[in-house]
Amino acid sequence: MKNSRANNLRPMIPQGVQCYFGEEVNRRRKVESILAGTMKNWGFQEIILPFFDYLEDFSYGLGPHISDKVYRFLDRDGSLLALRPDLTTLVAKTVATRMTDQPLPIKLFYSGEVFRQERAGAGKQKEFYQIGLESMGVAKTWADIEVILLAVECLLQLGVEDFKIALGHVGFFNGIVSVLNLPPERADAFRDAVDHKDSAWLCKEVEDMEISPEKKRFLVELPNFAGGREVIDLALSVVENARSREALNELGKIHSVGESLGLQSYLTFDLAEVRGLDYYTGIVFKIYGRPQGFELGGGGRYDGLLSKFGWDLPAVGFSFTMDRVLPLVQDAGKLEVPSHDSEEYVISTESASLSEIFKQVWRLRRQGLRIHVGTRT
Repeated sequence: MKNSRANNLRPMIPQGVQCYFGEEVNRRRKVESILAGTMKNWGFQEIILPFFDYLEDFSYGLGPHISDKVYRFLDRDGSLLALRPDLTTLVAKTVATRMTDQPLPIKLFYSGEVFRQERAGAGKQKEFYQIGLESMGVAKTWADIEVILLAVECLLQLGVEDFKIALGHVGFFNGIVSVLNLPPERADAFRDAVDHKDSAWLCKEVEDMEISPEKKRFLVELPNFAGGREVIDLALSVVENARSREALNELGKIHSVGESLGLQSYLTFDLAEVRGLDYYTGIVFKIYGRPQGFELGGGGRYDGLLSKFGWDLPAVGFSFTMDRVLPLVQDAGKLEVPSHDSEEYVISTESASLSEIFKQVWRLRRQGLRIHVGTRT
């Protein structure tokens, strides 16, 4: 009778959510502490965010592929609320509405669950834990480089060395689309074809375009434009519009800094990266663990999001998905949580090249010292 009753009970938890206990909890907390400590040592302060907010606020820039997955419900006063499907939007809203008296840049990190209605199975989770950061108030490329290097150091602090950061730029693709003068529906179809690497559709689509055969070949081959610095150089030899070229030059600066620090093996470029949250406006990147190829996290620049909440600040950030990072950490018990006892060094970004600035930053961080990139205003 006991077994028969047990068989009729619902599962202990719904599909797509998880429960941790015992040593799993200790390991998870240790890894989280290491990541949080690393972010603090780059001058980022912690913020704790609410679990839900107004649905309308989450709608800014998420795009239909995420908006359709939001858990929504009615408050007693009739307000339409949502469990947070994204943490960046909450940070942006908080900064724009409650931190206008703070000095720039505002650098914050956070951790917590995110909820999305995914189809269960094939590794899809409806609840997953993120830890990430946002840097707000700087429109220059050094802020992008800072968060990318911080992502690299976070993984190295965990003993994870087999990973790649795949970099793209929203401006590169948008520049191409603007020159082609495609109507919105056709531009969306073009974006989808690049995203799905549908070269056959692209080959058919470019037949009637009044562009050179070389540029037609470039558009057809665009889904495969991934690799090292040579990908940027090849694209620069073909594209002529200012927006795309500016985007490629920004990616080139990131490569130059990575090369000067001996970190180029962790960086790759994917010019066909057109997916993601709609609020991205500049550099975008995804972090992949190898050899499995799991997506560990990602981020990018989103200069228009804070203006939706009343303060037009440029911003860039990234986040890790903890459930993807944890399997790559071999022996968390032997890892050390970074100390915060040392003096903080403020590194100016005004008086040297990007490579020289970040050589100094990286050297100080390798010594375990605390740093703050950019002036304090």
